[in-house]
Amino acid sequence: MKQRIKNILRPPYQFARYIALRFIAHRHFKAIKLNDGLNIERVTSQSTSFFGYYNVSPENKKGQILFCSPIAGTDHVALYYRNDDKDMLIGETAAHNWQQGCMSQWGYTNTTRAYYNRYNSATDTYECAVYDTEQQREIDVLPMPINALSKQEDYALSLNYDRLAVMRPDYGYFCHKNIELPSNDTDGIWHIDTATKETTLIISLQQLIDLKPVDTMIGATHKVNHIDIAPDGSRFMFLHRWVGPKGRFMRLITANADGSDLYILNGDKMTSHSYWVNNTHIISFCHTPETGDAYVMFEDKTANHFKVSQKLPVTDGHPSTIRGGEWTVTDTYPGHDAMSRLYLYNIATDNLICLGRFYQPLKFKGTGRIDLHPKWNMAGTKVYFESGHNGKRNLYAINISNLIKETKS
Repeated sequence: MKQRIKNILRPPYQFARYIALRFIAHRHFKAIKLNDGLNIERVTSQSTSFFGYYNVSPENKKGQILFCSPIAGTDHVALYYRNDDKDMLIGETAAHNWQQGCMSQWGYTNTTRAYYNRYNSATDTYECAVYDTEQQREIDVLPMPINALSKQEDYALSLNYDRLAVMRPDYGYFCHKNIELPSNDTDGIWHIDTATKETTLIISLQQLIDLKPVDTMIGATHKVNHIDIAPDGSRFMFLHRWVGPKGRFMRLITANADGSDLYILNGDKMTSHSYWVNNTHIISFCHTPETGDAYVMFEDKTANHFKVSQKLPVTDGHPSTIRGGEWTVTDTYPGHDAMSRLYLYNIATDNLICLGRFYQPLKFKGTGRIDLHPKWNMAGTKVYFESGHNGKRNLYAINISNLIKETKS
């Protein structure tokens, strides 16, 4: 209830503060403030552009950059890749949302392959198309939409985007009308063999309900979301969430690639955004009895965990790491000043750097809000993020290679 009241009061407060600072106090309003020596680059000349979530790189090893742009007069977006300052069209899709785009991502072993979800009107199903930028054509189709792809590209994991459309519209797709959700026995997480196209339900919602059930699950509706696969592909993590008469609850769970050996890392009060640091450790913004609300490092399949740093902001963000956890980038939601912060953190030196702050106009709200969702390029020299500080949603990049060198020395 307290958080709900804050959410209601925040927009009028932010608007009043903006008016006071810019027009009454006659202060010069800065929509963006960068750390000294840094420059920001808008990825494309398209009037609106975005990529999606925080745990996937929009740039492949050849420097090609994936992004989406809305198609005027439709509910579709066009998917492009930026190559040598040219926007090359891959295709268009109705299977998208503002927070995750169309789950577009590059292959790691086949670096010119771009995967993206789309709606097939002929079969009335969602699927995943595979496009090769070297061949400049579609080369494959997976029979289900993906939520995560292994770095080895041998399998992907899927979930029910209709269930998200009903329970969590921020991340759902909306091509189906009058949705009737399947039973808990027949819904959950699917494994997709990318070679054979075989799909298997490897974890059902009912399995999760039966896994150390608690009384808050009585009368609740369940879903899974935010699947992420470990770098070596051996295990994956996901959030099991349920909403019922007693409120909203969640657990962070890991499993083998085939859905076996389930392990509850954290629950049930609050677990938000998480990321694999390496094959055995996960950073998550969450609540534990020992740390309170904090960025926490978990060791998979053990009770070992600790607060990452006293310096990191005690507010939810979207963390991702490179080089086995040497560097972490994360962000904050817009504060009372409507500014989102972007942070770089070195776990070895406990050095926290604010890369910049960015004004997010109040018109971007609800499911259409703009979160920075920072993500690395594969070389670990750039940070990509979305922002609306210029009045439109766009994908930006900051080159931090010199800053990392200076910090190391």
